Amino acid sequence: MSSTIPISGICHDQFELVESAFRSNFTGHGEVGARVSVIKDGEIVVDLCGGHTTETKQQLWDESTLIVCMSVTKGVVALAAHLLAERDQLNYDAPVAEYWPEFQSNGKSAITVRQAMAHQASLAIIDNAEPGDILDWDIFTSKIAQQAPNWTPLTNETYHSVTFGYIVGELVRRVDGRSIQRFIAEELAGPLGADYILGCQDKDLSRIVPQISNPENELMAGGLINEKTLAMFAPYPTDPAYGGSDESLKLGFPSGGGVSNALGIAKLFAPLAMDGKYNGVQLYSQETIDLMSTQQWHHDDYLFGNEFRVALGLLLDCPFNHWGRDGNVGSAGAGGYTVFADPENRVAFGYTPNRFTTGYGLGEEEKRLVDAMYQCLA
Repeated sequence: MSSTIPISGICHDQFELVESAFRSNFTGHGEVGARVSVIKDGEIVVDLCGGHTTETKQQLWDESTLIVCMSVTKGVVALAAHLLAERDQLNYDAPVAEYWPEFQSNGKSAITVRQAMAHQASLAIIDNAEPGDILDWDIFTSKIAQQAPNWTPLTNETYHSVTFGYIVGELVRRVDGRSIQRFIAEELAGPLGADYILGCQDKDLSRIVPQISNPENELMAGGLINEKTLAMFAPYPTDPAYGGSDESLKLGFPSGGGVSNALGIAKLFAPLAMDGKYNGVQLYSQETIDLMSTQQWHHDDYLFGNEFRVALGLLLDCPFNHWGRDGNVGSAGAGGYTVFADPENRVAFGYTPNRFTTGYGLGEEEKRLVDAMYQCLA
């Protein structure tokens, strides 16, 4: 591999176009540091680390490097709930209040687990939220439980950017007894051998690299926080230094604070591509995979305005995500963080950059890599 652009790792001959696209992102499109991984039929066929951890280029991005994966976290939280459904401990069509009695207040007694996981519970905005509420699980989940629907559930569907992880995470806690952070560590990341952490310890912090803004990322340059969506983010701390701080990394923010890398998140979604099994562990039946992957709605988001194609806590392929083919299911984070499973080709794909991608949706860099992978699979 060229010494001009520091790239390390493995890439099977069949997937050399992925390596070429990965290199092109650096040489011609401003990539600073990133990792791309492909697992096929249970085997890691691409796992490339490239570039540097910061724009000063003093440290290489390597296999130990982690980064905040933004809303990919929501998909991982959803996988935890799906594992409970697989074990017949959680019923998608039961009322949320069956597991979380306080939730029934203010007209929410009929809202189901399915609706909550599909961003249809109309709880995107918490009216009495105060800055810093996300730091206290009990306070914020209590406010969610007391909140009246923002509008009639199943109408005006909008992505629940902040509340999703707390709603589904609290469901997991009520059913299982463990926090969502601990459940993911013990039931998903551990068994699958995935380097994924929701709620870091001091020993983890030195491995986490900062994100780098990109004014050419359409979502981060104004589509994420705008006049319509601003109220969603009211429970965030107001200190601009909070984002990326040690405190934020240790919190384990369940809607966007998971740290990992491309291989880590690909391992988490690999079971969805491989009949429910990866790393010798059978997690899901095909029935559960089919249920979690079924489309619940597909249209422009009521508040964000961009296209969403939503399954049960997961997302489906569409132009905004660009995952290569219909039938793919995964999760995505603002800035270009990407993971999806392709059951037809038995492939799991992950991509984690530090510099936010360029352009529409998940970005041109992500699209280049996905297109290259499907050229290799053709």
